[in-house]
Amino acid sequence: MAPRQVKVAEVGPEEEGTSHYRLTSTVMLSLTTDNESSGTFSLSGSIRRQMNMHLSVQEGHLCNMGRMIEEMESKLRNSLDQVYFGKTKEMVCTLRPPSEVVMRLPDS
Repeated sequence: MAPRQVKVAEVGPEEEGTSHYRLTSTVMLSLTTDNESSGTFSLSGSIRRQMNMHLSVQEGHLCNMGRMIEEMESKLRNSLDQVYFGKTKEMVCTLRPPSEVVMRLPDS
């Protein structure tokens, strides 16, 4: 599974040394398996988050956007870990009890 990401950063006009920043991040996931032991399984989805901040332009736009991207990445990573990997494991183990299939997801 290789996630694909799209990030859009917007910077509003500067007012009194601060600017309005908006970051929109979208992560798209797709997982497909096809083998004899576990059969065919396909799962895909996306998660989108948006963050708005008013920050000082003293450090520069790139530093401010970089800080926002790092914070967003951390939040998205946690969401993916809990929502996608956790729920996928729960669904697969419900549909195919562990005695029928052994599934190991990466530990965080």
